[in-house]
Amino acid sequence: MALGGGGTDLPSYYREHSGFVVSTAIDRHVHIVATTAFQTNYRLKHLEWEEVDDPAEVRHPILREALAHHWSGGPVELASVADAPPGTGLGSSGTYAVCAIKALRLLAGAELSPRELAEEASHLEIELLGRSIGKQDQYAASFGGARAYTFLPDDSVEVRELELSDEVRRALRDDFLLFFTGRERSASDILGAGQDQRALDRLRTLAHETAAALESGELERYGDLMHEQWEAKRRRAPGTVTDDMDALRSRALEAGARGVISLGAGGGGFLLVYTPDPERTRAALAGVPELRFGLDSVGAVVLDR
Repeated sequence: MALGGGGTDLPSYYREHSGFVVSTAIDRHVHIVATTAFQTNYRLKHLEWEEVDDPAEVRHPILREALAHHWSGGPVELASVADAPPGTGLGSSGTYAVCAIKALRLLAGAELSPRELAEEASHLEIELLGRSIGKQDQYAASFGGARAYTFLPDDSVEVRELELSDEVRRALRDDFLLFFTGRERSASDILGAGQDQRALDRLRTLAHETAAALESGELERYGDLMHEQWEAKRRRAPGTVTDDMDALRSRALEAGARGVISLGAGGGGFLLVYTPDPERTRAALAGVPELRFGLDSVGAVVLDR
């Protein structure tokens, strides 16, 4: 869940200017189970059911490329389930790529470091599938926690854990709310439509200010920065902020919220609302689906072997 700097993690931007994103992982997960036991073909359970003899025939693009580049062990059964819907700005696509690669590598008896895992997942989506997306979601899913990521022109990434007080961590859990706009969208389509560089420069600056505000415990300052992010994101690309999103934001602000930002590429998905009075804000947005969450500190992990 990006708190600032989204869009500056795209290769088209950071290879020229360097990018900076502040993000915290949340406890809404993608779960994948994989096994080779008694398999005679490839059986894949995701939003659809697939059963094929050749992995090249797999329709799911991430699973097809993960099998092609991270698996050579023959027929496998793989089942997945997610806590949040795709195309909503919560990084489900990047997280899915991270989990698929991790599951297949572990099944083969190998394990990648969080950095290696994030890079392999980014390579799969950006290079192999040609998606116009960034790398922040893959890094957040791999590392977990609340961190700042610096994306450098040589494609390397600096990762720093944020030094947050207990009060700020509590606020992130209790005073930040996620509301679904009711509209899913393709981040690649929005981000591939062209980006305003000055808006991205501003978003990068705001991300640095966001990290400073959170680490110093200045939550009201972060609320102000959320307003600036909203306008900078509006300028970033066509369709980033819709009329429906503006209307939901207004309702939240009228109910005492200090700030609202859209997550991911915008154009729909989830809105993140910071409010000192969560119940009043929830009442004002009654009928708008809310996704409750906690913080995740561990990233991609194996639950059982």
